[in-house]
Formats: sequence, structure tokens, C-alpha cells
Amino acid sequence: MPVVTGSDFPGYEQLGSIFNISAAVSIPANARIVATSGQIADNHDPMWGTHAEQFEKSMVNIERALASASPHIKDPRQLWEGVFYVTSFHVGVLTREEQLQIAEIARKYFGKNKPAWAAICVNALFPPEALVEIQIQAAYRDSI
Repeated sequence: MPVVTGSDFPGYEQLGSIFNISAAVSIPANARIVATSGQIADNHDPMWGTHAEQFEKSMVNIERALASASPHIKDPRQLWEGVFYVTSFHVGVLTREEQLQIAEIARKYFGKNKPAWAAICVNALFPPEALVEIQIQAAYRDSI
């Protein structure tokens, strides 16, 4: 059972459905909060790639970070169900096609979970080959 519940307001349903996000989320007081540092696609073979490829590689790294911070959670689905906030940074202005590719990847990882999400376009990231950086915040019950 997910720890986090999402909510939307009238008119948000389409955006929320495309990107699998909520307008706001609610976290129970008894939850343990986990935050990842910014994850990029620098430790994969092949390295880097398109925006969508880097987004997916960053999500793989996020799953590894969440699993490391919550070793008692063995099911990756439960790791993603606890995610309540995403901040993603993208170099340049993404086309609608690139946005939809990223949305498809996000839906694959988040499943039924709909975290709050801020996607921010920037001029550059560190290192300069990086096109995407993602930070996650998640909440878990220790008794999973």
C-alpha cells in the first residue's frame, strides 16, 4: 500500500494523466523520508544519449539510490510507490515529442503512483555532457 496519496484540481487531470503526476501530495506523519541527490546518466554503458535515454538511465540510478537507503524494501514497485516529489532538470527546450518520451518512461517507473513534479529547463548541467538530472523525495513505512 502506498504511503503517499495524490490530489488534483479540476483542469489538472489531462496534464496529470500524461505525465503521471499530482498537483499535490499528502504524506503521513509516521513516514520515513528519503531524498536522493541529483542523479545523471554518467555510469552507464553507453554513457549519455538523448534526453529520454538520459532520463531513463537517471531513473535506474534513482532506483539504486532508493534501494540503498531502504534495504528492507525488496520490491522495486514499492520503492517507486513511495516517491512523492520529483525535481528534474533538462538542458535546453524540449520538444513535445521529447516531453512525451520522458512521460512514457516516468509512467513505466511510477506505475499508479503520481508524485508532484517540477521539471525545469536550464542552460547547462555538470558535467556538460549531462542533459538530465533528477532528484527524488520518497516516504516509506519501516514495516513494509
